[in-house]
Amino acid sequence: MATLLISCEIFRPELELLAGEGIELPETVFLEAQLHNIPEKLRNSVQDVIDDFEAAHSEASTIFLSYGLCGRGMCGVHSRRATLVVPRIHDCISMLLGQEHNKEHAVTREGAIYWSSPGYLESFQINLHLHYDIRLAQFEEKFGKAKALRMMKAEQAIYRNYHCLGYISWPEMKGRYEETAREVAETVGIPYTEYVGNSSFLRELIAGGHNNQRFLHIDPGYTMDMDIDGTIISVPLAD
Repeated sequence: MATLLISCEIFRPELELLAGEGIELPETVFLEAQLHNIPEKLRNSVQDVIDDFEAAHSEASTIFLSYGLCGRGMCGVHSRRATLVVPRIHDCISMLLGQEHNKEHAVTREGAIYWSSPGYLESFQINLHLHYDIRLAQFEEKFGKAKALRMMKAEQAIYRNYHCLGYISWPEMKGRYEETAREVAETVGIPYTEYVGNSSFLRELIAGGHNNQRFLHIDPGYTMDMDIDGTIISVPLAD
């Protein structure tokens, strides 16, 4: 049976860690984290990978999606023949923390934490916060010095709405990213708080996602959505 893992690059460091432990990963395609900013673009990008994979494999296949509902950006994603296996979560924070949606701690829902993880750092937070001079020069070249300074100032002001930077630490990472996360917190001017996550969600997904409380298996012609209680469910694909 052909298998594929489609993952947000947010999970690249964690998946590489698991692979380094000897866990065999399926063929994996990473998509850029910034796709989340435009849900339709995220949906189309994931769908394109699914379509290409199915075009290349006529046999029965399984496609694992290392995504949550992601602001409903994954609603509409579907297969023609493959079974899709998806976590029953709303975003990657739950997966990194190892928490089911209905057991999420209140901090994951209150919106006052600026979340960080190895993947967040590598994907955009280092470039966004620790390379100030480079970004300022890019803005100056495009918009002029005065406007560039205003844009940078406005960008930094956004982070005053957060009460802390919440870094999700996996014990397996052995402290490799904490110093960088602290530096980001200091740069944006908010306190640093560490939350201990775990690898259970990603490990179980790679192993097949057999826990029905944590994972949903979606048949061809169906897609993912949520019910009135916020539970991730499978629904028929709209015409």
